[in-house]
Amino acid sequence: MLTKHDLIDFEKGLADKYDAGEYPYLVHLSGGNEDQLIRIFEEIEPGDYVFSTHRSHYHYLLHGGNPEHLGSLIARGKSMFVFDKELNFYSSSILAGTPAIAAGVAWALKRKHIGNRVWCFIGDGAADEGHFYEAARYVEGWDLPCTFIIEDNNRSVHADKYTRWGRCPDFSQFKCVRRYYYNATYPHGGSGTPGWLDFKHKAILEDPPVKKQLWQRNSTALSKYKDAVTEAMEEMAGLGAIFVGYNVRYGGGYGTLDNVPEEQRLETPVAENLMAGLAMGMSLVGFRPVLFFERQDFLLNAIDALVNQADRIETISEGQFSFPIIIRAVIGSVTPFYAGITHTTDYTDICGQLFSFPVVHPWTSGQVRGAYRAAWKSKGPVMISEPKELHEVVC
Repeated sequence: MLTKHDLIDFEKGLADKYDAGEYPYLVHLSGGNEDQLIRIFEEIEPGDYVFSTHRSHYHYLLHGGNPEHLGSLIARGKSMFVFDKELNFYSSSILAGTPAIAAGVAWALKRKHIGNRVWCFIGDGAADEGHFYEAARYVEGWDLPCTFIIEDNNRSVHADKYTRWGRCPDFSQFKCVRRYYYNATYPHGGSGTPGWLDFKHKAILEDPPVKKQLWQRNSTALSKYKDAVTEAMEEMAGLGAIFVGYNVRYGGGYGTLDNVPEEQRLETPVAENLMAGLAMGMSLVGFRPVLFFERQDFLLNAIDALVNQADRIETISEGQFSFPIIIRAVIGSVTPFYAGITHTTDYTDICGQLFSFPVVHPWTSGQVRGAYRAAWKSKGPVMISEPKELHEVVC
C-alpha cells in the first residue's frame, strides 16, 4: 500500500509539470484526503470494482494502478479519463454519471453470487444530483454489495454548499452511503498557480466516436409486427437476456414478454437514467440486458447515461470498456386513444444523430427479426425503434 507521502509526492510532481507547461489539458489534482482514502482502501479487496470521478489519481494508485501508466495517461490529456479493466477501475468526468452503473454491477455480482463489492466515489457536488439519490435508494432497497463514498470538500467548482442550497443541510444518508470531509490541497482545476501558463505544445484533440452500422439479415416470413417482436424477445430470453425497465413484469412489455421467465424480467422504478445505468452495469459482469422504454419520449430522461456513458465509453476508455445492451424504444401510437405529443413523438432520427452506436427502425416483421438477431451479436449498444402503430399489422 502506498503511503501518504507517496501520494503527495506523486501529485506534487504532476503539479510541477503542469506549471512548467507540459500539460496543455485540464488536470484535476488530488490532495488533502490521503489519510481518509488510505483507510478506505484497506477495506477494498482485489477484484472489487472501483468507480471514480474526474479527480481519480489517488483512487487509481491505491487500487493497485501503475504510477508510470497513470503519468503517461495524464500527459496525453486523460487526467479525467482513467480506466483499467484488469483492475475493474472505471472513472467518469460527468457528475453522478457512475452511481447507476455501479448499482447495475452490484446487482449482477449479487445475482451471480460473486463475493466482490462495488465502491463508488463521488464528490459533494455529485451528491446534489438526483441520479445519485436514485442509485443509492435502489442499492439500499435491494441490499446490493455497493458502497457510495461522498468525498466532501464543500466545493462544487468554486461554490460551497450554502451558496448552492441555502440553509439546507446534507440529506439523511442511507446505510450504503458514507461521507468524509476534507480540505482540498488544490483548486478545482490546475495547480493554483495564478495567471495563464505558457504551454510547450498544443493539446491533441480526441476524435469523436466512429459511427457504427448494424449489418442484419432480414427474414422474408410475414406475420403481425407484434408477433415478430414477441418471437425476438423469447428468442433472446432463451439465450439468457435480462429485460430491464418498468412494465416488463406486470405489463409484460405490451404483452411481448408474457412467456419470458419472471426471473429474467427486472421491474425497475420509474427512473429512466437509473434503468439505463443498471443495464450498463450488469453488462459489465456478463449479462445481456434489453433495456425497455415503453415510450421513446421517456428515453429523453436517460440521455445523460446513454450519451455520456453508453455511447462514448468505448472511445474514452480506449476500447477497454463497452456496454453490449439492446435498447428497445417504442414509438407511441395515436390509436386506440391519443395520449398527446409527449407520448407519441418519434425520436429515431434525433437519436441517430446523438448516438454513434446503431439506431435502427424496422418497418416489417422480417426486419424486426433481423434487427434483434444482429443486435444480439453486437459488442456494443444498439437501439431499435418500434412503432406501436404497426403492432397489429401483418407486414
